[in-house]
Amino acid sequence: QRPFEPAVATERDHQTFVVNTDGTYRQTMERAYRIRTAKGAEDYGSREISYISSQEDILSVDAWTVTANGTKVPVLPSAIRDREEDNSGGVAEFSDSKVKAIIFPRVEVGSLTAYKLVSRVHTVSYSGEFSRSFAFSPRFAFGDWEAHFVLPESRKLYVDKRGVTGGLDKTVDGLSYYTFRYRREKTLPPESNLAGLIHYADYLFVSTMPDMLALGRVAKTFFEPNVEVNDEIRALALQLTEGAADERAKVKALYIWVAKNIRYVSIALGHGRLVPRPASAVLHNRYGDCKDHVVLLESLLTAVGISSSPAMISAGSSHIFSTIGAHYPINHVITYVPGLDLYLDSTDPFAPFGTLPVGDVDKPVVLTALGKLGHTPRMKAEENTSRVEVNMTIRPDGTVAGTTSARMTGYFENSSRTNRFSGQSRPETTEVKELLHRFNETGSGSMQFTDPTDIAQPYWVKANFTLEPLTNMPGRGGLAVPVGLAPGQIAGTGSNMPDAV
Repeated sequence: QRPFEPAVATERDHQTFVVNTDGTYRQTMERAYRIRTAKGAEDYGSREISYISSQEDILSVDAWTVTANGTKVPVLPSAIRDREEDNSGGVAEFSDSKVKAIIFPRVEVGSLTAYKLVSRVHTVSYSGEFSRSFAFSPRFAFGDWEAHFVLPESRKLYVDKRGVTGGLDKTVDGLSYYTFRYRREKTLPPESNLAGLIHYADYLFVSTMPDMLALGRVAKTFFEPNVEVNDEIRALALQLTEGAADERAKVKALYIWVAKNIRYVSIALGHGRLVPRPASAVLHNRYGDCKDHVVLLESLLTAVGISSSPAMISAGSSHIFSTIGAHYPINHVITYVPGLDLYLDSTDPFAPFGTLPVGDVDKPVVLTALGKLGHTPRMKAEENTSRVEVNMTIRPDGTVAGTTSARMTGYFENSSRTNRFSGQSRPETTEVKELLHRFNETGSGSMQFTDPTDIAQPYWVKANFTLEPLTNMPGRGGLAVPVGLAPGQIAGTGSNMPDAV
């Protein structure tokens, strides 16, 4: 019955942005956090401030601790360090993100850790535009939060907010001054499988772009110059589509080739966070991130007379956009073929043609080439199926001999292809052991399945297995229905009960 107690509370967070006509700006951040628990002292005894080194210069950092008895202890310069940001999550990544790491001294329950940082952003992601997004997680308390914006009077600041007060204060000597404030002491415990913060949390989005279409117009300039149809790209497109009966067959052939042959590598260097590399470079290197996949696929489609558009999307848990031109929560881009009303995500090599990874399903998109908004298809039960046949024989000694045969489509197929591909680098005995361990079973077995990377072929998995006794034999006994090497979706349902309301 222990109530939720957040480890730390934001006692003060004041930020000021002095914005130039071209969208570049000077930023001042003053932040102070109250340590509430011993775990908070462990987790928040240091702070990491992320910034993009090719776009932002850190001008000064001052930091200090105020102990529980009120003693102020400065952070020595040697305890404020720069380092590379580790944000790859195990994925190959090139990035110029850095972290300003601050290690606070004498941190304990009741301490206040504070810092003041001044920086200059000399290169903005959306050329000529200014945009900032703040989302306030209910898991944290906010005692004194303020954001101040100073812009030339000629640049209007568009605002989308929930739970935040304030707006335009005054316009003096050609400058407009905005102030926003937020307070919330009440906190809520974390929950699993929540939608994105934009759905339920308080937030403040500001931008010089009035809506998502305006954002799309700027983003259009990222993609168009890098779509190329040179001799090599044209020859490849014609070779891949030779004999294709119609437009859909051509799109399928080109999509499968890109998905299978262009390795995903995240590249976040300078403008490369949003601006793709030229299609010819992507084809030559045989790797790239989502925006690189999009320009290469668009180039191949263009070479055979098929139009397409980049579709900017949130591949996470957010299913709505802001009402203004705010980039958050966009974090991905896929391909839209208007002639077929078809969305494709070639960054997922295990998504068969005509299907999308689950993170792309039922999402709004900005179609940059078409100058309009779109929406990816909703998930349909008939397109996401798992048909499984399991035969098991309980032997007199209690062992169980079984066979399984599974055919999957949609989400189930994508997930299984991914797992089987990853498992191929390990001994089959290890893979079988871990699959059986899902439901606390032990034994042995073997598996056969379609090549996970061959997304042009229907997908199936077959297996045979022998389980060690699950109950005492001979004599009476009870046992749960074994799973063996079957997918286990029905058995797994019991471990995913919803939270009590």
